[in-house]
Amino acid sequence: MTTNQRSNPWKIAFISLIIILVSALTLGIIWINQTFNSATNESFIPPVVKSSSGPQFTISTTKEDANYWLQQELMEEEGDYEIVIEDKIRMETNFKAFGVYVPIQMELAPRVTEEGNLELIEDSFQVGGFHLPSEQVFQLIDSNVDLPSWIQVVPGEQRFHVNLRNGVSEEVDIKVISFDLDSDDIKLEITLLEEEG
Repeated sequence: MTTNQRSNPWKIAFISLIIILVSALTLGIIWINQTFNSATNESFIPPVVKSSSGPQFTISTTKEDANYWLQQELMEEEGDYEIVIEDKIRMETNFKAFGVYVPIQMELAPRVTEEGNLELIEDSFQVGGFHLPSEQVFQLIDSNVDLPSWIQVVPGEQRFHVNLRNGVSEEVDIKVISFDLDSDDIKLEITLLEEEG
C-alpha cells in the first residue's frame, strides 16, 4: 500500500469536516436572518390609558414587597423566564438554537412614564458566549419568549413597556408614582374600578 493510498481516509475526513462546518455556518446565517427579519421594525405606540374612576389611595412599598406581588402575578402566566426586582430588575430566559438552549441574562433600569406605567431599559446583558447587539437580543426575546400580554418588547429602543395601568387587572388601575430602587422607595396610586352599569 502506497503513502497516497493511506492518506486518503484523512483527506476524506478533512473534506467531510469542512462540509459540515460550512453547512452549520450557512444554517446559522439563515436562522439569524429569519429570526431578526421576523421581528417588526415598526415604531412602538404606547397603549392608550383610559381615565378611571373609583375609590383611590396611594401606597408606599419596598422592593421586597413589590417583588412578592410580581412573583404572584407571574405565577399565573406560562412562560420560560424569570423577572426579579432587586437593586436593578433582573430578567433571565433562554432561546433554542440548533437544539441547544442559550441563556439570556439582563439587568434593567426602571423608568416611570408620563401616564404612570413602567419602562424597563436595558442596562447590561449576557447571551451565553455570544456577542450580539442589544437590539438583536430584544428581537430574540420578542420572537422566542412568551411574556405576559402586559409586558411589551420594544427592540428598536432596547426596552420593555410594562402596562400596569390597564393591562394587569380588570378590577384595579395601578399607576406608578415613583419607582426608585436605590432608595427602596416605590409609590403607587391604586384606583378600585367601578363596574359600569
